[in-house]
Amino acid sequence: MYKYLAAISLGILLLGSGGCKQYDNFTTYFNTYYNAERLIKETEEDFEYQEEKRRVKPRIIVPDNKMYVPAIPKTGPPPFLTEFIISQQKLQPVKTKLDSIIIKGSKILSKHPKSNYIEGTLYLMALSFFYQNQWINSQIKCSELIDKYPDGEMSPDAHLLMAKDYLIQRKYLAGQVLLSRTVDIAWQKKRYDILSEAFRLEAELSLFLNDTEGALRPYKQAIVQCEDDEQRAKWQLDLASLQYRIGKFDRAEISFRKVHEYSPDYLGIFEALLYEAACKTRLGNYEEAEKILDRIEGDGKFQEWRANILAERMNILRLQKKDTLFNKVTVYADSAYPNNDAISTVYYEMGMDNFNKNKYVYARNYFARAKLIKTPVSNSADRMYKLLNSWESKRNVTVPLMQRWSTHDTLNDSTLSVFALNLFETGRIHEQLGNPDSAEFYFKFAKDASPPSEKASARYLYVYARYIEDNEPTVADSILDYIVQVFPTTEYGIDARKRLGYTEEFLIDTVAELYKSGVSLRKNKEYQYALQQFLTIYDKYPQNQFAPKALYSVGWTYENDIKNRDSAIHYYLLLLEKYPNSEYARDIRAMVDFANAVKDGKVPDSLKARSLLKYERKMQIDTIASQPAEQGKKNKSLFNDPMEILDKPTEFIKTLTEPFSNPEKMLENATKDVTDPKKIQDRLTPEIKFENPFKDLEPDSTKEKKVEPPK
Repeated sequence: MYKYLAAISLGILLLGSGGCKQYDNFTTYFNTYYNAERLIKETEEDFEYQEEKRRVKPRIIVPDNKMYVPAIPKTGPPPFLTEFIISQQKLQPVKTKLDSIIIKGSKILSKHPKSNYIEGTLYLMALSFFYQNQWINSQIKCSELIDKYPDGEMSPDAHLLMAKDYLIQRKYLAGQVLLSRTVDIAWQKKRYDILSEAFRLEAELSLFLNDTEGALRPYKQAIVQCEDDEQRAKWQLDLASLQYRIGKFDRAEISFRKVHEYSPDYLGIFEALLYEAACKTRLGNYEEAEKILDRIEGDGKFQEWRANILAERMNILRLQKKDTLFNKVTVYADSAYPNNDAISTVYYEMGMDNFNKNKYVYARNYFARAKLIKTPVSNSADRMYKLLNSWESKRNVTVPLMQRWSTHDTLNDSTLSVFALNLFETGRIHEQLGNPDSAEFYFKFAKDASPPSEKASARYLYVYARYIEDNEPTVADSILDYIVQVFPTTEYGIDARKRLGYTEEFLIDTVAELYKSGVSLRKNKEYQYALQQFLTIYDKYPQNQFAPKALYSVGWTYENDIKNRDSAIHYYLLLLEKYPNSEYARDIRAMVDFANAVKDGKVPDSLKARSLLKYERKMQIDTIASQPAEQGKKNKSLFNDPMEILDKPTEFIKTLTEPFSNPEKMLENATKDVTDPKKIQDRLTPEIKFENPFKDLEPDSTKEKKVEPPK
């Protein structure tokens, strides 16, 4: 009896718990999940309606060339993912619905955490964040779904959406790994729609990363695995377009023809026929190409795309080199289909033809027309137009100077500097245009024309060395070594030193050796060479600790060895200007200030001698009475005996007036001390003793020890 009651109780309990689970799922679905699912469907329908309103045009495909610049932004998502990004214009009408999905999903996660709709709720929330361009939030929700339900029904969708989140954020490696996992889980769940989409994204990513061969494989796998003929037609068209883009026209022709084996829409039919004709044109089968163009031009449903047909006919004329007829058709095309992207692309290819023939002026005109319309080649056209404009402006400067150079006409340093700069920039332009021989010629010309003393020469030498290092490594190393020796402190000298393996001690040893060399030359009285060594330190190593000492040594040599006070003052002033806080500047500041004051004629009291002049008693010279006495006779003066003045008044008066008989001599004696500049200098100039900058290199007679170079 008790066992029977226990069984009944257990059954009731199980039915109650199961009923609670069903009730929870029931309320979750009809109260929140159903509405969230309905809102996401309405949002996607709104997006599709807006897509249908947009004008559908055939794609523009241009074979890649060496000057092709893909329209890849430096920031933001890759171009092949822009189709997944919802613009603000499209997002605005459905923004409230997407926010409501987030709110309803949060309620389900918080109030019904054990219901069967958690997996779907996480995916709906991730999708809502994705449509609102909130990539990180979408990535987090996808990650939660994959962690909780790795083998769930929505796991392939979450993997694919998370891969898109990574790629849009330019996390290419993580996106590539997620795409690989998406393929695995899609195979496991037999989700061919997810599998095909993952293959396509893998192909686009490989193409974006310049792996063209790797881009073909996913398309082929997608075509084989997909069961929908309409979808297979799209993948086949993508595969053929890629082959056409990379220049494999024979394989592309077969692939375009194969599109018709599936179920393409009428736009796909037009593209397949148009580019099949384009492949035949590139392969030289002009008659067959014309037949296909006539066929699609006569089909009424392709009337709106006649401009694309005309563009392909212009390509035939271009490749047949019928320039006259091409120009006539150009006039008609500009009037009948202005600002058409397909015709603009033909202008770009015509510009490239003229560029390859070195007809830069004609090429620039076509590039100017091709860059106006946004096409896959508009970036390339704009770049080529700017480069050819720069080439012409530099050419106008360099050609006249090159003619003067060839005739050995004398060019001053400023003209040579301008000449070298324009030559160098011309070389840069040719390098970007893909003309390596011309670039090398102009780089070499620039380094030859630049004045050796110009710091810009280091740049020209460095670029030329880097340009020829693959073909002439020995010459390149020699040039780099020269840069290290002559321009060691420039950025090019520093990099050259690193490339050659020189250490930082190289620079220190070089400066010390230069200073020691200057000291040695001064001792041997080779003053000009000594000054040259000192000035080399100042010119090439201005930040080195030897620089102020070198300037001080120049001034000291001029003052004490060469006896050229003006030159000494000049270099002392330079020392005060460039290194005002150095110990050498403090030593010479007073002397330089005094020299400037004397030069101006004003000596301030602060610079006058502080010591008092010693008073010396001077004996008055009796110019009147002192007369040369005859030898052997006593010198007698009237002033010695007053009585004689009375006895000889006439002689006394003559003695008094005799000095005034020669006034010039009297004036000379009176101003002798005033007009002698040496005596004035001795009285006014304070005695300042300057330190000998070479004393640390003078041999010490008391100690027999080798003198170490200054550190």
